[in-house]
Amino acid sequence: MPDRAHDLPHGEPLLRRLGREAARAFRPAHDLANLAESAADVQRPITTGRRIAVVGMRGGSGKSTLSALLALVFANHRHDRVLAVDVDPDWGSLPLRLGVRHRHALADVQAALAGAGSFEDVEPYLTSAGDRLWVLPANRGHMGDSPLTAEIYEHNAVPLTRFFGVTIIDCGSGMRGELQQAVLAGAHAVVLATPATPDGARTAGRALDLVAASGLGHLIARTVVVFTVKSPHTRKTLDLDGAAAILADVGTGAVRLDYDRHLASTSTLDPRRLAHSTRTTAIRIAAETLQRALHPTSL
Repeated sequence: MPDRAHDLPHGEPLLRRLGREAARAFRPAHDLANLAESAADVQRPITTGRRIAVVGMRGGSGKSTLSALLALVFANHRHDRVLAVDVDPDWGSLPLRLGVRHRHALADVQAALAGAGSFEDVEPYLTSAGDRLWVLPANRGHMGDSPLTAEIYEHNAVPLTRFFGVTIIDCGSGMRGELQQAVLAGAHAVVLATPATPDGARTAGRALDLVAASGLGHLIARTVVVFTVKSPHTRKTLDLDGAAAILADVGTGAVRLDYDRHLASTSTLDPRRLAHSTRTTAIRIAAETLQRALHPTSL
């Protein structure tokens, strides 16, 4: 039977990949230095686990894809454990994006946590997605089979994160619900995914207004807005520099995640097939988000 992985598209065309490899030796030294610095920032020591909430105001913003990318970056560069939690109350796609099949849901870990003295006590309830990366979804794979509430999240997910250096939390759409508010209230940093369009920029502004109105204004300086390019035809529809300058005025970071054919056409991510720009941008987002989770006032 043929290896279907060979049929999956790369994030960028073959000629572009060949040209990039040929030019690697002539890449400006400061580009290489910036990438190395970002990778080092991702590896910085953490004394207590950091929770990073990934949110989007509507479906299709790219939040689950972004959650998977960040989980893979942290697991690849860090030396401690990384947890990816899907708290979409409907039917989250994070396990699918990370290529895992799971048996347990967030509500199942309560009994294990009651007497948990070590990671080994809770590991049977988690699903491994590779070295140092574990996944725990909101439900067991069927719509509504394991109701998720703010109370379940606070009693199960938050205590569980003490066994991990970084926890990525893929939230449901919007910010108004009780569950979303509980996730944000316990987050050390926020990644807001929004389309790289003028409407996406306005949506990011509304989202930050909601954060402030919810009594969580301290999270604005802990937030990175990621403008996701969903189509090769929409790369230039947003003045990113202008949007980034406006966001910087309130203390929020901004990054553009460019179009990637692999991300757009497949369900399960294969890091080997991502475009070079996607990998480097994901490292940059992870580094800046972790910096804000640890020292937001230094940016």
